[in-house]
Amino acid sequence: MPTHLGDERRNGHDELNVARLSLISAQSRVPAGYTGWTRTYQTGERTVTVTCTALTGHVVPHGLDNDVMVAIINLYLEDGCPEDGTVRVSLHRLLLAAGLHASAHYYREVRQSLRRLQSTSYQITQGWWSQGRQRHLDATFNYLWKVTATRDEEYDAGSVLEVRLPDEIALSIRDGYVKPLDLTLYRELSSPPVRAVYRVLDALRWDSGSAQDRVTINLLEWGERLSIYSTEPDKIRRVLQPAHDELRERGILLDVEVTGRGKSQELTYVFAPVERLPDEELLRALTKRGMYPAVAGKYLTEHPDPAPVHLALRRFDAYPGRKQNAGALLRDMLVHPERYAEVVPLPPEVEPRAALPATAVADEVTDEVESRQLQEFQALSPERQLTRLERLLTFAKVTPLLSPTDRDRLRTALLAGQVDVTDLVRLVTREMGQDPARKADALRDLLPE
Repeated sequence: MPTHLGDERRNGHDELNVARLSLISAQSRVPAGYTGWTRTYQTGERTVTVTCTALTGHVVPHGLDNDVMVAIINLYLEDGCPEDGTVRVSLHRLLLAAGLHASAHYYREVRQSLRRLQSTSYQITQGWWSQGRQRHLDATFNYLWKVTATRDEEYDAGSVLEVRLPDEIALSIRDGYVKPLDLTLYRELSSPPVRAVYRVLDALRWDSGSAQDRVTINLLEWGERLSIYSTEPDKIRRVLQPAHDELRERGILLDVEVTGRGKSQELTYVFAPVERLPDEELLRALTKRGMYPAVAGKYLTEHPDPAPVHLALRRFDAYPGRKQNAGALLRDMLVHPERYAEVVPLPPEVEPRAALPATAVADEVTDEVESRQLQEFQALSPERQLTRLERLLTFAKVTPLLSPTDRDRLRTALLAGQVDVTDLVRLVTREMGQDPARKADALRDLLPE
């Protein structure tokens, strides 16, 4: 069974397409011959069709496969959404991220889950929302595009996996088509069917872009979407009853209202209010500086204190050197502020330049910022000046271009007072064509032979 890991609540996210379309069966077990399914339903003027086909002798994804995919999606977010869509993770870490015990049984279960997910193809007609293009598209993909392991035959705790998401899912996450997901609550739910019902139901709640108080769905359509093997309304309700009871007990649902009779029955789910959403102004500030919306939203949800975010934004705007991967740099400033202690942030009263392109932000580092940096440097001892300068050179990506001899010359000249520290600081903080190699050459020219 899933286990509660630690005392802190973990806030995560889920990709809305895969959760809303219910690509993984809610059943803990499926028949051995259950190798495919097709669903067709009407959404407004669109007719959505989803076809699932399990290849190479596997059954369709089900049960714990939901937990494994939720873990992979959140690991991808935690890693900053790499462009190649690949999550690099040990099998042990994957089990913990899925809320599972690190036992031999679950190592085998997750191994089988990864194979099912990799070998299952989905065809979606008019049902895949493209956040970038702002319309519904057709899509065809395997739930996982590729899974490789360093020790494929053993697949033990030491195995390091490379799990690549399909381009459709990875791009949708990077574009921010995600919703909040309380991972602690999700893991604490008692069984795969209950977690699957909660995952899909919560996605339907967020389908409009914000959390709705009520969601109404036809009972037969709901049963088909969850892959419940019955077309009898009473049986579908009996299968759903344990999930309804548990979600009420945990305060996720306030009520489940039933209207209509027979095959016309509808369920209306009444939700408890959402506790807290990310600050919209800070979310815009982070995304305009290059962070993926999902990564920014995840950070703000988990770190409600705005002060460190404002500090990171001011440091980012004052950062010397080229911001080749602006989003990754800003995320690192948020997660590891101690690494950027030497970057003098813009004062709070300076108008933020969030709307500017990342390459333009560095070009407009103000004279005021440079002046403050120089004043701080000049107040330090030569030894401290050297330490700070070395860090600035690292930030500006100049250090790897200096030979050991160059670094010795710099150290000797600065400690002996043979070079003006102001010239060195100006050299690092000014862009000079945003080329670290040019800065390295100019630095060598400043040093005495």
